Amino acid sequence: MNIEQLKYVRRVASSGSFTQAAQSCHVTVTGISRAVSQLEAELGIKIFTRSRSGAVPTHEGKMIISKANLILNQLDELISEANSYKEMNEAKLRISTIPGPTSILIDVLTGLRKEFPSIRLHISEQGTTTVLDDVRSGRSDVGFVLFSEEMMLKHRGLHFEQLVNGQLALGVSKHSPLASLKSVTVKDLHLSQFVLYNDPYIIDYVEHLGDSVDVLFTSNNIESIMKAVNENIAVTLGTDYSFRANPLVDQGDVLPIPLEMSHHEIPYLWSVSSLDNQSSKAAQIFVKRMINLLQRYQ
Repeated sequence: MNIEQLKYVRRVASSGSFTQAAQSCHVTVTGISRAVSQLEAELGIKIFTRSRSGAVPTHEGKMIISKANLILNQLDELISEANSYKEMNEAKLRISTIPGPTSILIDVLTGLRKEFPSIRLHISEQGTTTVLDDVRSGRSDVGFVLFSEEMMLKHRGLHFEQLVNGQLALGVSKHSPLASLKSVTVKDLHLSQFVLYNDPYIIDYVEHLGDSVDVLFTSNNIESIMKAVNENIAVTLGTDYSFRANPLVDQGDVLPIPLEMSHHEIPYLWSVSSLDNQSSKAAQIFVKRMINLLQRYQ
C-alpha cells in the first residue's frame, strides 16, 4: 500500500469513473486501474464494482474510501504544517501598536520566538494615527489600535478585526484616596489631576468629561506617566488590559480601578491590516494567538 494508491482511490470515488480519475491525475487509465487492483489484492477486498457506466464503491469499499480520506487529509495537514513552519521560521513580522497592549504583544512574540527561533520580529509603539499610517503605507504588517466602531468607519483601505472590549480603568497610587474604591464614577474624579497617554481615544474621552477635569500633562512615555501616578501626583486612564504585566501594578504600588462609563461609546482593541496587501502567514498567526491570549484574560 502506498499514498498514490490511496489518492487514486479517492479520485475514482469522487468522480465515479476510472477514466475521469486518470485524466485528473495525469496518468493512463491502465495505470490507475492497475494501482487500484493491486491495492484490492493486497487488502483482499473489492473496493469498486466496475462497469461500462463507471465505478461504484462496494460496501467494504466505502469503509476503505472513508479511511483513505482520513489518511490523506492528515497527510495534507502534515504537509501544510511543514510548509507553515518553514514560512514562519523565515518570516519577518513588523508590528505597530499603541502602548496599551504591549505587554500582551510581548507574551505572544515570546511564544512565537520559542517555536520559530529564526523568525524576525519588530514592534514599535506609536500613537493611533501613526499606527494606521504605518499599516496603510506598508511599513508595518499589522497594527493594534483602540477606538470605537464609529471611528473605525472613517478609515477606508484598512481591514479591522475586533479583538476585545477595551474597558477603561483608572490607574491610581495605592496612597490615593480613590484606592479603596471598587469602581469609580465621573463624580469621583472631580478633584483629580490627570496624566494621560497622548492617544486620540483617551483624549477624546477626557474632553467629554468637561472643563472640570485637570490634565497635568500628556505624554507618549508610559514610564513617565506611571511614575507620576506612583508618586500620587496624578491619576491616569487606560484600558484594563494595559495595566497588566506593569511592574508597578504587579507590586501593588499602582492600582487599576474599573471606571463606570455612561453615555459614551465603549472602545475596542482592533487589529488592523491593509486591504491592498494580503496579510502574511506570520501576521495571521500572530493575530489569532493575540485573540486567544486576550480571551484567557477575560
